[in-house]
Amino acid sequence: MFRPATIRNTRAGLLGALCLLLAIGGNSGAFRVSADVDPLNAPYELVPFSGDSTLRDFTAQHLNDPDLWPTILRINDLTSVADLSPGTVLQLPVVQVALADEALAMSLTAIQKATAEGARLFAPLQIGDAISDRDTAVTRRGEGEWRQVVDYAGSSTDHAVEAFEIAVAQRDRAAEALITDIHGRVEGRDPAEAVWSNRALDDVLVEFERVRTLTNSTTQVTFRDLSRLRLNPNSNATIQRMRSDPLTGKEVTKVSLQSGDFYALLNQLSDQDSFEIDVPGIQTTTESDDFWIKKQDDSALFVNYDTAALDIESGSAKVSLGQDEGVVITDAGVTARAEVLERTLLSQPADKSEVFGRAVDLSWQVFPEASGYWFEVARDPGFNRMIMTEWGVKDTGFRVEALTPGVHFWRVAALDKLGLPGKWSETRAFELRIDETPPFLTVLAPQDATLVENGAIEVLGAAEAGAVLTLNGTPVTISKDGSFVVQAPLKVGENQLVLVALDAAGNKSEKRRNVTYVRQEAVRIDLDAGLARQGDFLVSRTPEMTVLAATSAPSGLDALLRDAVGAEVGRTRIGTGGRLAMTVPVGPQVQDYRLEVVSLAGRLVGDLEFSVQLDTQAPEIVLDVPPPRATSEQTLDLTGVFGDAVSLKLDGEELEMFDDFFATQIALAPGRNTFELRAEDAAGNVGVLAIETLLDLEPPEIASAEMLRPNGDAGPIEIVVTATDEGGLRQAAPYLVEVGDAEFEGYLRCDSRAGVCRASLPASQGEMSLIEVIVQDYAGNEAFR
Repeated sequence: MFRPATIRNTRAGLLGALCLLLAIGGNSGAFRVSADVDPLNAPYELVPFSGDSTLRDFTAQHLNDPDLWPTILRINDLTSVADLSPGTVLQLPVVQVALADEALAMSLTAIQKATAEGARLFAPLQIGDAISDRDTAVTRRGEGEWRQVVDYAGSSTDHAVEAFEIAVAQRDRAAEALITDIHGRVEGRDPAEAVWSNRALDDVLVEFERVRTLTNSTTQVTFRDLSRLRLNPNSNATIQRMRSDPLTGKEVTKVSLQSGDFYALLNQLSDQDSFEIDVPGIQTTTESDDFWIKKQDDSALFVNYDTAALDIESGSAKVSLGQDEGVVITDAGVTARAEVLERTLLSQPADKSEVFGRAVDLSWQVFPEASGYWFEVARDPGFNRMIMTEWGVKDTGFRVEALTPGVHFWRVAALDKLGLPGKWSETRAFELRIDETPPFLTVLAPQDATLVENGAIEVLGAAEAGAVLTLNGTPVTISKDGSFVVQAPLKVGENQLVLVALDAAGNKSEKRRNVTYVRQEAVRIDLDAGLARQGDFLVSRTPEMTVLAATSAPSGLDALLRDAVGAEVGRTRIGTGGRLAMTVPVGPQVQDYRLEVVSLAGRLVGDLEFSVQLDTQAPEIVLDVPPPRATSEQTLDLTGVFGDAVSLKLDGEELEMFDDFFATQIALAPGRNTFELRAEDAAGNVGVLAIETLLDLEPPEIASAEMLRPNGDAGPIEIVVTATDEGGLRQAAPYLVEVGDAEFEGYLRCDSRAGVCRASLPASQGEMSLIEVIVQDYAGNEAFR
């Protein structure tokens, strides 16, 4: 029997033996070291490379492991095999490799012996540490870290020894079983409990303890010899007997299945061990290590996957199932026997593939004879830590949700028409990863809103290596360094380039670029019809003028303004709809300019010449006949000229303009009438003429008329008439008077402001008499007195 002390003594003696070996001497021409020197620090052995064989064969010859050739290159500061030439002396870690391999072999032996004693069940932490340390040691060996190999292998051996001691001590105790996996809700009831209670991972089960799984729940019961029972959902079983005979070492286990189903993988350590399955009304004895049993309301189903027989007895019916055989036994003893279906072929995901997200879509190929499928997902390849099991799946696929990151394993079995599960498919693994970061994607060219004159454009950028890249749905190749370049065809007008990068996890990055393809065509330029013009010139009453034009060019092209000598004096860009606006300087002299439109490549595609002049002089309105001061006519005729005006208005109303004159008739209202003639030229200069006249239909009002001798009877005679009129009095008012026997006639001189008309006569004797006086206004109305 394996004893821990043997391991420790062997390990201690290993280093001593190697030290002695080194002290006596190694290969001829090698080296010698003292026995008290740490052999791991011994100099590397110097061996010339003959070149007759490959470096791999050379490494196998001297280190007994061809896979260490990269380590040889690293030790000798060589970057590749090509740097080797015949005769090159190589340093080889012969002693270090021997020490490392011996330590690894010792740890493996210790692990195997501890496992055989049940360490995986009774000392899972210790044996787990032993395996983990040994795996680390193996990794360090590939890296050439020899001291770490020995240290980790030694630690592995120590953990294995500890696991061995615990297992041996546990096997001397009364037989028990452990719950080594739980998925969902599992309940138990030991002989001392009156009701069911929850069971947890690593709970100990004793004789006569009942265990049941609820819906969508599974559990695994592991016995001391590592035999395992996997109870599937809605199953109920009782551990009827667990006995261990210390004298003979015989293990006796008996399990009763009341309902549901379980899958059994036995690990009987000797021919003396026995494992019995009891189904109500049916007795079984088995040497099989791999079988499945299901209890239904009126029948029981059995499948044997092992070469050893599974013997079943129900009343008078006896059945012995060979490998890959199954049977259905009813409560009445009727049996239906069949060979189980062959393996189902799996489809997706592929073995050892990566799956991103928190769910996986499992799929498999159709099995023609299948009535359904049974699949399992677990955290380990032995399906000891179950994640999900589903029975009776009708489709050839299933989506498993709510998974955690890590490696998962899955398999599928086809169910025949009797409900018997066939052979398990191959076991596949997939690694679930959570990746919610969009892949890297950048576009270096073109920039957004780019204008081009060619029918294709180069798209340049970089994307995450391994991503799937498309441009408007067409695949784009990404180089090893992540860069990409592709020609994108364009249609005339606006084009949208959509780059989409999709990583394996389904994360998406998207970049968009808008590119306008403008075909090289002649551009038409037309000045805006609303610009101020005077003949062939544009005119402005300010020193600057904004010139508007419409073009057939697309937006974004450059427009240039050049003077008479061709110098550039302004630049702008064509706006939406081909519109452009340019401010030009204006002077009193005619100035010539040229508008040019150039393509993206700088080629002239259209031009237009025009001239501009400063005009600050308002148009002059000249009437042919000035309007009368007053009139009795109810209409007034106006005619005249308007200079360079382009618009003529009378009190805001447009007047008809003839070639170089105007003529209109105005209706007058009684009283004073005022009008405004307004002329405006093309530059916006405005000339104004005010017109005023009086429509007078009433004669003057004579207030008094008298003849006076202010200086006495011998003095001159004065005729004084006072009168008023709104339109004013004419300067002359005819009169007829009589003095004595003589008559005098003449004209009074009227002062319209004072409202007085006067005239003087020489001194005459006689009686004065005012026969007649006529006072007129400017409208021709007369008043008599």
